[in-house]
Amino acid sequence: MIALMGAAGHVGSKVADLLLSWDEDVRVLEHRRRLGELGERGAEVVGGDALNPEDLRALFRDADAAFVVLPDNLADPHFVANRARMSRAITEALGETGVGHVVALSMVAADREGAPGPPGGLHDHERRLAGLEHVNLFLLRPAAYMDYLLASLPMIRSQGLNGSAIDGDLSYPMVATRDVAQEAAERLARRDFTGRQSRRLLGPEDVSMRQATRLIGSLLGMPELPYVQFPPADVQRGLVAASSDMPTRLEEFLKEALSG
Repeated sequence: MIALMGAAGHVGSKVADLLLSWDEDVRVLEHRRRLGELGERGAEVVGGDALNPEDLRALFRDADAAFVVLPDNLADPHFVANRARMSRAITEALGETGVGHVVALSMVAADREGAPGPPGGLHDHERRLAGLEHVNLFLLRPAAYMDYLLASLPMIRSQGLNGSAIDGDLSYPMVATRDVAQEAAERLARRDFTGRQSRRLLGPEDVSMRQATRLIGSLLGMPELPYVQFPPADVQRGLVAASSDMPTRLEEFLKEALSG
């Protein structure tokens, strides 16, 4: 049995899809979003809250391997505190249920002490997981998800431009969520790791936002699509204003883009 957290997410859903297609026994945690489709395909669906150690014990019980993730619920007013609570709940439940192999989704730079932003919180999460005795741990540290670039499609269509606070000429690593899911699913199925291991997933090459914008524009029939760097303060105000429905909007944007 392979237990999965985050099976409604952009990576976790792909992990579940792959494992089920390989006829693996899969159990998923149903929290905010319904997972009936996975249930119809043969997954065991258990309801619960990822902040509750008892619910996580039910997910991990008798599992040979587990995929664990701290979801990015940007609408949570206690985002940082609840991620720490969830990390402790996951660690407690894994320790009590005796899962032998754990694949944990982290991110680039989470191995660095004092890293700012999300890697900093994930650094503490990695340390908690690494403290589990008798658990073989594999940490996946992907770069930025290139899929999230598709969230700009509404702006591109309405304004005829793409933009963010990122320097348009700064190249940095990007990776597709499907490639991250492939690595996670293979590790969970094979369980071929021991002790404490990790892997960075960086994509085939570094890409700048200007390059990505040109590619998106060419696919949309807009070869001259410009990229604009917005003032960080303006972007911050916009994100704060939109945070209440950002996860839902991002999911809708991605579905629209991938089906178009």
